[in-house]
Amino acid sequence: MLHFKKATEKDFDAVYADMLTQFPKEELKPREILSAHVKNGVYEFLKAFNGETPVGYALLFKADGYLFIDYIAVYKPYHSNGYGGQMLNALKNFYPDESGCFLEVEKIDPKKENTSRRVSFYKKHGAALLNEKYLYPNEQGALPMDLYYIPYKGSMPQNDETKNFITTLFKSLHNDLPHINGVIEKIFN
Repeated sequence: MLHFKKATEKDFDAVYADMLTQFPKEELKPREILSAHVKNGVYEFLKAFNGETPVGYALLFKADGYLFIDYIAVYKPYHSNGYGGQMLNALKNFYPDESGCFLEVEKIDPKKENTSRRVSFYKKHGAALLNEKYLYPNEQGALPMDLYYIPYKGSMPQNDETKNFITTLFKSLHNDLPHINGVIEKIFN
């Protein structure tokens, strides 16, 4: 059965090497920022195991009763074995006190098949699109994305709860970006 274990700083280099192969460059934070978030405990850094075999990882932010999946992936040799869905389900068990989980997803682009597959995957596992304008802050400015939510305790977050959580999230994960307050304003104004 798939389960999570807390990962350590020494696991980070191998995970980051995998991230470089699985995430679009414009969605990947610089290595030194991610490493600092792991080292300083800003991220919940988890590895997923099937028995004793590592099959994936997750970098999460946790605050105010909610989770945010910043990065989650199954190692390529284990793709198409159901581990991604098992990882999403295992998060509920690993964090039984959290109300639910936010995640950002690329907007569907008909020219990119993976975008619609990714959205279908998250919806299949309980994610619902929130009616919020959402931007992913990056070094170039901000990338339009969609914000989804997987409820763990039945209800969807209220708009003010979402706003407060995203503001806390951005000020914690993106505090290195000089334009972060402007991105927050664009989302909520």
